[in-house]
Amino acid sequence: MIDRVPTPYDAKIYTEDWRAWRDPEIPEWVDPIGILIGRHLGTPVERKPALIVDGKATSYGALAALVGKTAAGLAALGIDAEHRVLLFGTDGLDYMAMWFGTIAAGAVPAVVSDLYRTKDFLYFLRDTGARHLFIDAEQLPKLLDILDALPDCLQSVIVRGDWPETLAGRLSGRTLVSFDGVLRAAASAITPRLRHANDVTYMFYSGGTTGMAKGITHLAHDFVVIPERHGHFWEYRESDVVLATSKKYFTHGLWPGLLIPLYWGATAVLDRRPPQPQVVLDGLSEFAVTKLISVPTVLKNILEHLRQTGGKPSLPALSLVISASEKIPPEIFRRFFDLFGVEIFDSIGSSEVTYEWISNRPKEFKRGSLGKPIFGCEVRLVGADGCDVTRPGVAGEAWIKSRTACFFYWRKYDLSRDTFIGPWTRTGDNLYFDKDGYFWFSGRGNDVFKVKGMWVSPLEIEAALTEHPAVREAAVISFEDGDGFTKPKAFVVLREGHAPSDPLLREFDAAVKPLGAYKIPAAYEFLPELPRTTLLKIDRRALRERSAPAKR
Repeated sequence: MIDRVPTPYDAKIYTEDWRAWRDPEIPEWVDPIGILIGRHLGTPVERKPALIVDGKATSYGALAALVGKTAAGLAALGIDAEHRVLLFGTDGLDYMAMWFGTIAAGAVPAVVSDLYRTKDFLYFLRDTGARHLFIDAEQLPKLLDILDALPDCLQSVIVRGDWPETLAGRLSGRTLVSFDGVLRAAASAITPRLRHANDVTYMFYSGGTTGMAKGITHLAHDFVVIPERHGHFWEYRESDVVLATSKKYFTHGLWPGLLIPLYWGATAVLDRRPPQPQVVLDGLSEFAVTKLISVPTVLKNILEHLRQTGGKPSLPALSLVISASEKIPPEIFRRFFDLFGVEIFDSIGSSEVTYEWISNRPKEFKRGSLGKPIFGCEVRLVGADGCDVTRPGVAGEAWIKSRTACFFYWRKYDLSRDTFIGPWTRTGDNLYFDKDGYFWFSGRGNDVFKVKGMWVSPLEIEAALTEHPAVREAAVISFEDGDGFTKPKAFVVLREGHAPSDPLLREFDAAVKPLGAYKIPAAYEFLPELPRTTLLKIDRRALRERSAPAKR
């Protein structure tokens, strides 16, 4: 299973510029901070805004100084090469200074969502073996709940903000310091540590939709390769202003919304607040954002907000919108283009293969598709029979070959062996390609199910339901009815002004029937909102765990 079987459509799948692409040469030793920030010092870019955080601009020169000071303070605190530092917070200048400063000090930042619950937080502390913790003050109640269970390896706690007076006495000899205290501890800026190209340099955690979240290890060579690949693919420019609605503990927020813009001398806009529609719209307008990186949930919420308020935003600077994480209903593409005059370029990627591996782009796109392979990423589809898919319209699990793939899952030997097969990474995503070489999403391998012996993808049922004007969102799972047969069940969020009724259910059935009568949901349940993971994906596992399906 090392070599991909060529398809008769390779010339369309892999475009001429994909074939011409060559990754930059990777040196043996890498300076991630120099690559992203230091490259601009001594140039006119040094004086322009690198970040706009909560409305306040920080220049490239000021960011370089802050990162250097943070690294020096962390070194004074005892953070050393290869130590792992868990970051449990959200977007902000302090948070990003900690991320960069940890790398500059030679340590490894591991980022996780601050939306996780207390028990999950304890799991991350134990799983990473973190010696140091950075935590937002708002999250301290979670730390207070597990003080008696903290792992012995944890040596220090760095807090952004104020903490209860009793905390220091309850940390059992561990160092407690504020982020400002870290900066005060810096005697002088230190030279960022070089990392071997194959050193584990930073970590993400998976969203945990299919089990316990997995530590995803990435190497220093990413900083050389990823900005070049994606910057050329999506045409990043020094003049860009980029806003990513995903937080920076998510690869879809960190790379396209921060690290790639910095590499190209652009400006990244960050906001600590959740990406509520008006927050995003205000940011797009106030800072003349040119590139918006988002997810379907946020885009749908923006459209719904504008529908309810009657707003008609004017965003003449906006030229590129990239979405990922979930399939976009067809009506969202249409409504977004009608309002903004800009196409949504759908894409797919994963934390395991930083960053995206298939995407639409200005030069080449097909609405509704995922696009074509990113430079440097090779795609194969493996069918249920273990053979490569070589014909259009036939779904298979996407396997990706990329130098930027995860090195291994942290402390997950068996999962690593199952996922990383030679040079290939199994994604668990089922795709197919069409005759023009564009890839289309067919569902997650663990989401599809059989009804009456025939395969059913929840996505096509969801797309049919969301075409109905009363439906804001829908999610479909399988369930066993009273006779033990597998049937589809739909969870539906209605728009304001609509209520469940028998006539409405009949209209839903009629919308799905053209797909096949066996795909009509046998049960509907109406919710005020769909459960989401920390990465804003529909949490299908939570839906499956709900009580027995509601009767019709």
